[in-house]
Amino acid sequence: MTAPSPATPMPTIAPEPDSRLDFLCAEYEAARAKADEHKARLEELTDGIKTELAKAAPGHEKVLLSSPHLTSLLKLELRERWTVDAKALKRGDPLTYVTYAKQSASWYLVRV
Repeated sequence: MTAPSPATPMPTIAPEPDSRLDFLCAEYEAARAKADEHKARLEELTDGIKTELAKAAPGHEKVLLSSPHLTSLLKLELRERWTVDAKALKRGDPLTYVTYAKQSASWYLVRV
């Protein structure tokens, strides 16, 4: 897929009545609001469970939680990971950066 030239104006699409896009738009706002609300609540619950498990088993890097309220066990575990500071690498060793850099693209749907 080739990108349009910078001079090409961005199209504005209005869905045809009773089209699939029209149906999706009709459901979007309510679903988005519920998803945001549920995501925030799930983050609160997850953070609270992590805190309580860490307090209940200090010094342990893996802890299992068994509760009659859960459909399966939950496991809290410490996971370490390594990351690369891409900006510092690009400044400090641009040849290595260019050698291993990969370009990618993704579609994002955002409010404007």
